[in-house]
Amino acid sequence: MSNTAAGHRQRLRQRFLTSGSSEFSQLELLELLLTFAIPRQDVAPLARRLIDQFGGLSGVLAASHSDLIAIP
Repeated sequence: MSNTAAGHRQRLRQRFLTSGSSEFSQLELLELLLTFAIPRQDVAPLARRLIDQFGGLSGVLAASHSDLIAIP
């Protein structure tokens, strides 16, 4: 993972701790969640694909395992 991606993750986490989730877009919340599941990869492109595919954070969270793993 690049220093830029690592810095972005740190800024997301810090912003969440400081401001809470109300200051985040659905994309940013998903991105933050994905940083815990995928520790050493830029998750922003995946977060965008998931949001686009499932129509929002609630759609991603409601998606089946098989639907989720079908997203590259």
